[in-house]
Amino acid sequence: MSVFSAADILLPQGTSCEAWSVIACDQFTSQPEYWEEVRRIAGDKPSTVNLILPEADLGAPDEEEKVRKINLTMEKYMEDGVFQTCEHSMVYVERTLLNGSIRKGLIGKVDLDAYDYSKGSTSAIRATEKTVVERIPPRMRVRRNAPIELPHILMLCDDHKKMLIEPIGAVKDTLPKLYDFDLMQGGGHISGWLVDGKVLADFEARLAAYAETIGEKYEGLDGTPVLFAVGDATIPWRRRRPAMRN
Repeated sequence: MSVFSAADILLPQGTSCEAWSVIACDQFTSQPEYWEEVRRIAGDKPSTVNLILPEADLGAPDEEEKVRKINLTMEKYMEDGVFQTCEHSMVYVERTLLNGSIRKGLIGKVDLDAYDYSKGSTSAIRATEKTVVERIPPRMRVRRNAPIELPHILMLCDDHKKMLIEPIGAVKDTLPKLYDFDLMQGGGHISGWLVDGKVLADFEARLAAYAETIGEKYEGLDGTPVLFAVGDATIPWRRRRPAMRN
């Protein structure tokens, strides 16, 4: 089994994508006014701001009540049919920043058994920065009774031959487009295409070939080669269906 694979991905339907998609919970931690503006923009529309606990709110007197409300809102969204499910698939993403540069990526499922953030780890997936363990308990409290997961994991790999993601980008016009909209608060623009069927199978074959030859890249160097490096992320503490966010 690959450490990165297809998943059942939840996408919002019949609602504003601009209101739905918000930045990761560990951003603007010292600027609560940013999050107040996000809530104002979202208004009464379904939004991930109602499904996460921004770190700017950690330690607030009503933190426990906020966590309870988050879990109830998740259940309500599911009962109200807010989500559609893209079964056993991935999503090819292009995010255009305000300076015009484009970040390309692929959304899928991570095998948490292959991840270890501790120093000296030899796991296939490793952290590139020190994990602040004090931040883990409050995040676990949010997730303990959560029926869905909204991770903000960014994984990187040394694919200098561009054999993994670029072939998907080359055929994106043949793929179903799932979303295409401007992100709030100066976040730029984001587009996503469904990756399944033969395009998915071809990617899985390329990923397997990449994993098999990863050791050849670093021949002569000490240590165990890393397959994926976690650049900036909150790794979910248990597996659930991931919901799309930016």
